[in-house]
Amino acid sequence: MNNTQRHGLSMIEITISIGILALIMLPVFMTFSTGNRNMQLTEAEFRAHTAALELMEQTISLPFKQIKTGEYDDREIKDGQPFAQGPALFKITQTDNLWRELKVEDIKRDNKIVFKKVTVTIKFAAAPNSDRIREFFMKTLVANENL
Repeated sequence: MNNTQRHGLSMIEITISIGILALIMLPVFMTFSTGNRNMQLTEAEFRAHTAALELMEQTISLPFKQIKTGEYDDREIKDGQPFAQGPALFKITQTDNLWRELKVEDIKRDNKIVFKKVTVTIKFAAAPNSDRIREFFMKTLVANENL
């Protein structure tokens, strides 16, 4: 009769079980890493969307005749240089790591301006300390209410 009884696990069994556990946990850790990166990107996109809405709403709230055709970069917008003809009060929130652009184009029919096409573009870094730049833009038409 054999009196040897096994108690515990051998080193090989422990090594194999740790290897299997590592293979199972690897996708879980990758999911957390990707989720964190996506949350950072979502926060930057949210800030860009909010900045675009702010600039767009203030531009289209002007009377049609006061919306000046042209292209305006971030420096002109931040400095408060008016991109409107006549008196206009703009409150543009100062933000870091966002660059605004505004483009206003005339759309004519029968030599009359019937619409102004307003395009707001926001550029932002894809991730903190990243050189990759992403863009968010929105467009709308403003109708000439005097036709």
